[in-house]
Amino acid sequence: MKGAHDMSRKSSGIKLWKLAVVGVALGTAGFVAVSGPALQPSAKSERIDPTIEERIKQARGLQKVGRWDDAADILTQLASDGHPVALFHLGRAYKNGWGVDADLNQARLLFMEAVRYSFAYRGETAYELGRLFQRSAGEHCVSIALQWFNKALAWDYPKAHVQLAKHYERGIGTERNMVQAFDHYEQAAIAGYPSSTINYARILLTGRYNTVPDTAQALFWASRAMEGLEKKARDGSASAAKTLGRIYRDGEFVDKNTSTAEDWFLRSAELGDAGAMHDLGHMILAGDPSGEEIETALEWFDLAAKARHGGALTNLARMHLKEQYGLTRDGAVTLLTEAIEVGHPGAMEELAKLYAKGDLVEKSLKKAHELAQKGADRGHQGSVRFLNELNEKHPTLASETAATQIPASTKKEG
Repeated sequence: MKGAHDMSRKSSGIKLWKLAVVGVALGTAGFVAVSGPALQPSAKSERIDPTIEERIKQARGLQKVGRWDDAADILTQLASDGHPVALFHLGRAYKNGWGVDADLNQARLLFMEAVRYSFAYRGETAYELGRLFQRSAGEHCVSIALQWFNKALAWDYPKAHVQLAKHYERGIGTERNMVQAFDHYEQAAIAGYPSSTINYARILLTGRYNTVPDTAQALFWASRAMEGLEKKARDGSASAAKTLGRIYRDGEFVDKNTSTAEDWFLRSAELGDAGAMHDLGHMILAGDPSGEEIETALEWFDLAAKARHGGALTNLARMHLKEQYGLTRDGAVTLLTEAIEVGHPGAMEELAKLYAKGDLVEKSLKKAHELAQKGADRGHQGSVRFLNELNEKHPTLASETAATQIPASTKKEG
């Protein structure tokens, strides 16, 4: 089956979480990450109730068979009573659009309430908060993300090594430190996270960042990663299936095989991974698609966009701008704005170009420069090139923009 998986969503009746407890969503979200130990509230204890645990297990079982709405109903009821495990799983549902409309702010509030408890998923909750802050466009969000990943590690969630390796490798929210990056990559590999092991193998193979290439070590780690990825994918890991799809699509460490790649992407997408939905749509359009296949690809892009996947939102916007596949230019700005809200730098470049030309929006070189700068700060090369182009054509623009910006200390984080 190559058609888009039917993953219906509905709005849940759950209330936004008590702002008095977790703070205004974008103002004080992240307070646990940035406050010192003395300022952190004592962790609340989880209530042990076999009946509640059985209902959560039931909800998780419903998610695994694609009954997203039914699972969300159960989790909503339990989360309304403040059960941390239900709060955690409902937060993931809002993050991914599983049975509810995707809402990253709601997900963040749920995770912020859950992380106050000392419970089995506390470290993973901190990790999810880190991932949400990674996707946020606020000035300090990547630094807050880094702190949440460190907390996840302190709370015995070793998957945090995966993201910490990326932060130190790319200098996101911190100075680039390849010694730290390699240490986290190795720890992630030892802990059994093959997606991170593949990244480590890539660096060893190519000698990226002025490191010394080591082909033998690269192939050793790649072999271990492939074994781990295939096992995790067959056990139902959407992320592992997506990574395998990318490896076979690109021909990394294996012979390139687009058919195998598409199969892995489809498996991951049907398990709810928005990145795989995006990649599957891309792969279908990259071939010589029929009209029916184009419709299927656009359905996958739409599902990924509804799950707030930045790449899907940005690429859909580009299709609108080019008026491809019967799409009109009218919807582009809304899609780019949503992509920027989840921190996608490619969208920052595209909207910056529209502001520079006054295309679909009122012309504003100041806004164009701000967006290009924001994308460049995230290491996006297209944004870097466009920022340099703006600075060459308008030499005073950078100083004018900097002079009108609000000092960082008075901005809300996130």
